[in-house]
Amino acid sequence: MKRVFLRWAGWVGCALLFASSPTAAEGYFKCETANGIEYADAPCEDGASRRDLPDQYEREQRRAEQRRFAVCFRPSRVFSPGDAVSDLAELCGQPRRVRRLTTPDGVEERWEYRQGQGSLFVFVEKGAITAIRD
Repeated sequence: MKRVFLRWAGWVGCALLFASSPTAAEGYFKCETANGIEYADAPCEDGASRRDLPDQYEREQRRAEQRRFAVCFRPSRVFSPGDAVSDLAELCGQPRRVRRLTTPDGVEERWEYRQGQGSLFVFVEKGAITAIRD
């Protein structure tokens, strides 16, 4: 009997502990302290406002932004010679620098994008990608 009571009391104690802990849906508080930024499930001393955790739409938007960054970091994985350079510019933004070279065939452009510590180059002729060096 004593063993059953202890087992039952243990389960009830765990259930109460779990029920009293905050759930993820309640959000959190971002508190600035002398030690830096801390996150808490209770209001901060200075009365910070509650921030809700991101919902499914926000998580999908964040993932899309991460995929866009990955494409812009290595465009040769998605773009190939013959693709429109306007698609690259729409996705990755304007290049850091554009150099125009006059060749016997016309004008060739070299678009330079920042890539980590270095740069990547996209060669463009008549609005189409001719080569990518990343």
